[in-house]
Order: sequence, then structure tokens, then C-alpha cells
Amino acid sequence: RGRVARFARSLWRPGSWPIAVKLTLAMMATALLPMMIVAYYNFERTQEHLTAVELRNLEQLAQSTAGRVSQLLGDSRNLADYVGTDEDFVAYLKKPARDGTALTLAKLNTLVKANPDIQFTMVMDTAGNALVATDPNVMGKNFKFREYFRQAMEGRPFMTGIIVGAVAGAAGVFYSRPVFDANETVIGAVVMRIKADPIGRILASAKVGNDRLPFLIDNHGVIVWHPDEKMMFKSLVPLEQEVQDEIAADQRFRRARIDAVNQPRLAAVMKGAKQRGNVSYYSSATQREEIAGYAPVPGHDWVVGVSESRDYFAAPLERMFQNVLYSVVLVGAVFLFLAFLFARSIVKPIEQLTAAAHALKSGDYERAHIAVRSGDEIGQLARTFNVMIDVLRQRERERAGRRAVSLGYEKEPD
Repeated sequence: RGRVARFARSLWRPGSWPIAVKLTLAMMATALLPMMIVAYYNFERTQEHLTAVELRNLEQLAQSTAGRVSQLLGDSRNLADYVGTDEDFVAYLKKPARDGTALTLAKLNTLVKANPDIQFTMVMDTAGNALVATDPNVMGKNFKFREYFRQAMEGRPFMTGIIVGAVAGAAGVFYSRPVFDANETVIGAVVMRIKADPIGRILASAKVGNDRLPFLIDNHGVIVWHPDEKMMFKSLVPLEQEVQDEIAADQRFRRARIDAVNQPRLAAVMKGAKQRGNVSYYSSATQREEIAGYAPVPGHDWVVGVSESRDYFAAPLERMFQNVLYSVVLVGAVFLFLAFLFARSIVKPIEQLTAAAHALKSGDYERAHIAVRSGDEIGQLARTFNVMIDVLRQRERERAGRRAVSLGYEKEPD
């Protein structure tokens, strides 16, 4: 117990440590500490560079995805403009008749069959009634509460975000275009419903497992497309009551209230974004640090985002750093062994000198003699010590001889 206590006390007094231990630790620190510092510094700088590169990649991916979505919407918009200016539809809205309804419906069905991205098309009168529709469930229903109808009645073409149909209950995009007569008076509207599936396929092409997730928000910051259905039609931050009331009134998502996912950092940079960018944030949905690139959809008020966990792109670098650490540990173990042998080669002659000094103190000249095997400073010291022993031994012999002679001289008279 006493030895353990002394050992514990000695640990707090480095000056009392054995020289072999101090030499070994000094050599280990001199060799391995710079390696660890350089490795960590390189890891940090490389991680920063990798993050910057990945952020730019996500920006470019979001921009290319937004461009493809814009192209799809543009093609559908051009088709709706064509339908809205067609003379047959203008004539029909001027004077709706049963024969005209059949002909108009046949023409609309031909357009829908030619474009599989269109779910249905309808022609509405100024009261909001669907006079002709390629979807029988829509025919004859009134949609005056929809914003796309109100905008068309004010003489402006309008495209919604991805909304849920009041009849089918499926997600899609509505594009409305007013129909004018010769006097530039609004006499009705042509409405085209574009399926959300093509948009979803474009966005889903940027998805990589659960590590890279694309999503789409509208001008209010509501997520109108996400690979996780639980995130659909939720806002990045809580909406103002006026916006909540507007959404509830036109039933665009068939929900009485829009819940928030509480991502203020995302909302601050993405909502209403006019140019591409990137952001780092903590995701409340995935509970992890993430980065995201975003880009606006040209010609529309949507913004495409592509988020990615830091672990996804940093994992290879961290594995490489772990391999470096393992290599340092392995090299350190080998170096520790060699350093200890080297330290022992220095300390062992000193221990022999100490033992020889103790033997000399007790007068044992034979045990005090040291076998010299090196030519370094300690070897020279050992040789000097051996010479000193020989000198002391010779002097001891001379003193013994003089003492003997002295004792013999005194006894001769007897």
C-alpha cells in the first residue's frame, strides 16, 4: 500500500520520474505531436474546402432542376395560351350551345391526349362554371372561389403553385388564361390542370437515398413538393393569419390550417429568392446538421431546394482521418518501443555507474568495475570511473603496504 501511495505521489512530480520514462515521453511528443497537429489542421482545411465545393454543387443541382421545372411549366403555359386564343373557344364562350359543347369537348380531349402531362382542361364562363371539361367529375361545377379564376376574370393569366384539386383530391398545377372577345372584354377563361407527377419526377431525380432530399416551396414558404409526404403542404415558418385565411378560403391544399416545420434559417434565404444560393442549418425534421442549395424557378415564384446532411459528404473524409489516426497509433506504438529501447540504452549505463558507485562505497572494487561497450560520453565517463577505481585500488595497496612496513619496522627490535 505504501509503494502504491508513493507511486501515485510520484506521478504528480515529473521531476521524480525515471529518466527512461522522461526520455521516452519527450521523444514521443517530439515525433508524434507535430504529426497530429498537422493531420488535424489538414483535416479542418480539407473539410472547409469540401463543404464549399459541395455547397456549389448543390446550388448547381438546384438551378438545373429549377430550369427543367420551368421548361415543363412553360410548355404547358404555351399550350394554354394557344387554347385561350383559339377562335372556336372564343366563339363558343360568346354563345354557349349544346352542339358547341360537344365540339369544344372533342377538341379539348384531343389536346389532352396529345400531352400526357395535362390531367384535364376546362372552359369556364364568367360565373365560374365549368361549361366544358375533359374530366366528367369537373363538368358543371363552380370554381369561382379559386384564385386562378379570379385572376382570369381580372384579365390576367395566372399559374398556381402545386395545389390539391377540389374534386379529384390529387396534387397539380392550374394555369388559367382569360378569353377576350373582339372588344377586349373578358368572356370566360380556359383552365388547364397540369399533373404534379412530372414535376415530382424532375425533383426526385436529385434525390439520393435519405441523404440528399430535393423539395419545392411556393412564394409563402409552403412546401408544395417533398419526397416525404409528411412534409407536404407545411410551411417553413408559421404563416401570418391573413395568409392562413387566404389558403383556407380558396381550399388550395384542402386543409383548414398550414402547420410549420420551424426552419427560420431556410425561410430567410429561400422565401422569395431571386437568385441561387446556399445555406447551412439544423434540420428539425431529420435532427441533424444539413446544408442546402437553392434556386428560383424562372418565370414563377417557386424555389427549388436540395438539402444534404453534412455526414453524407464528410463521411469519406472522416474515414480517411480515422485511418490517419490508426496509422499514427500504429507508428506511435512502434516508435514507443524503439524510443524505450533507445532510452534504456542511455539509462542502463547510468544505472551501472550508480551500482558501481555503491559497490565502491562499500569497498568492493571488483563489483565496482564497469564493462565499457560504447564510445559515447557515458562510455568515456565509465572509463574514467574505471581509471578512478584503479587509482583508488592502487592507492589502497600503497597505503596497505606502508602500513605493513610501518608495523613490521616497529616489531623488528623484539
